Amino acid sequence: MPEPDKLSYDFWQNHWCNVKIFLTKFNREGDSHRNDPRSGTIILVSIYCQSCPAGRRVMIYDRLIKFIMKAAIEIGRIKGITISLHWTFLLFFGWIVLLNLLAGFHAAQIFWSILLLVSVFACILAHELGHALVAKYFGIQARGIILLPIGGVANIHILPKKPRQELLITIAGPLVNLAIAVFLMLFLHPYRAYWDDPENIGVANRGNFIFQLQVINLALALFNLIPAFPMDGGRILRALLALKMNIIKATHIAGITGRIIAYGFIVWGIVGINLFLPLIGVFILFAARSEEYYLQLSTMAQGLTLNDVVMHDYPGLDAEETVKDALNVLMNNHSRYFIVMEAGRPVGTVHRMQIIKSIAEMQYYLRVRQLIKTNLEYLDAHTEVETVLGKLASNEEKLYPVMDRDRFAGVVNFQQLVEYLLIHSAATKEYGRIKSLVGLM
Repeated sequence: MPEPDKLSYDFWQNHWCNVKIFLTKFNREGDSHRNDPRSGTIILVSIYCQSCPAGRRVMIYDRLIKFIMKAAIEIGRIKGITISLHWTFLLFFGWIVLLNLLAGFHAAQIFWSILLLVSVFACILAHELGHALVAKYFGIQARGIILLPIGGVANIHILPKKPRQELLITIAGPLVNLAIAVFLMLFLHPYRAYWDDPENIGVANRGNFIFQLQVINLALALFNLIPAFPMDGGRILRALLALKMNIIKATHIAGITGRIIAYGFIVWGIVGINLFLPLIGVFILFAARSEEYYLQLSTMAQGLTLNDVVMHDYPGLDAEETVKDALNVLMNNHSRYFIVMEAGRPVGTVHRMQIIKSIAEMQYYLRVRQLIKTNLEYLDAHTEVETVLGKLASNEEKLYPVMDRDRFAGVVNFQQLVEYLLIHSAATKEYGRIKSLVGLM
């Protein structure tokens, strides 16, 4: 039996520590007899790095953001788009009510303040629906909309193929707010007089409610046009740049512009004692990095199908074996997820902590199939990688079985996909893009 090939790459640079995800070190042991380049392990700082304080900070931020973004309450669906309310919105709502009470406002004043708040978020929802519905017109389905205290987020994972499409999708949001502002002006006569009365700028009431909602929509339209990528203005800037250059360079320029503005928001908020601006600045910084990272992966994955990147060597457990038997596998395998097989077909996945918990509860002879908690989601082998990149990225280590018609082809997960893209491009002229990708990660 020939000795396995051993490859070791060290891409470590300290300045990579300040980004969301990055590659610290990659070690691979492959089977030289099979010459299979798809086996191995990739070490990403957001999950594994324990070697530097900055790396640990990135890991904490990454997990915190995932926890926050998952904690949303679904409140309905519009045109097949899931609408969710983030739990922090409820805290924000309570905070507004508390401020009104501390200010000594009576019930009627609090009512109009709450009504204005709810109306503003309804307008933000309309803004995000503007993005989502125009995207749907171009064949791009939004996965959902989340309403946050700092605004809304339309979850659109697929980048439009043409810059003109992105331009129209992006500008649709501010145009919705502008249209609402123009419509509300019809109820304000004479419009100039509302601006001249200082009481209309103060506490919301029956007399100034429409005026304040009109001004807020106007402000939302203008604020979103600030060229701070990935805000609407930054996306418009990228789309315009992409008409003259490649999308990666356009995103890089828009990202730099966005980061400069984000730092400006943070400083301005601290100096002016405004907590809202630093929150927006931090959100822009994280979102911009994530967008650039995702774009790099999406670009490198173009033209690939899941059949090209499927992993044949995967951590598996038999559905009928006991938890005690499965523990022996765990001791020699540090994967978090295991594919559960029955008669040569995948029937589910099990997280290693489920097995450890069963051992702790002394359920030694529990069958592995009894630990399966969720329905297994299969992916088609002929699906383009680019179309499922968002799904894979939502849980880096989760295993997805890949089926080629009725035949089980193997499994795929996000970490293995990134590894595949890095390895298979390392020996090509695309090495410069790899370094760029690792820097963004």
